[in-house]
Amino acid sequence: MTSVRIKFLLPALAWLVIITFLSTKGGVPLPKFNLFQADKLAHAAAYALLAGLILWGLHRTQGLRWIHGAGTFVFASAYGMLMELVQFRYFPGRFFEYDDMLANTLGALAGWALFATLTHRGKSRQDLKSNN
Repeated sequence: MTSVRIKFLLPALAWLVIITFLSTKGGVPLPKFNLFQADKLAHAAAYALLAGLILWGLHRTQGLRWIHGAGTFVFASAYGMLMELVQFRYFPGRFFEYDDMLANTLGALAGWALFATLTHRGKSRQDLKSNN
């Protein structure tokens, strides 16, 4: 990848670093299982943003096909699962939570869906402008 292509992925890389930092920060109390509590919504939002930033970077460098979205979804979901395992294994005061993993996965899926919807609408608007 050239430096021009890499610069479009820098926001995604920066957000990945932030997620890693927040995921490994100690001293967070164990919440009760509730998928719709603020903590789970924050997890979903973080991974939706991660997926969106990755897709934005890929879109800017090469255009997108469905395989890019699927790969981004798998990567973001797997990273969310990895962070839960890392928290459990290496950081006292942090816990392994299945509902966090589910929220991360749903967030990655939502990020992919939102990005696909927005880019599709953008293409439709460009098509309308070019036809006039």
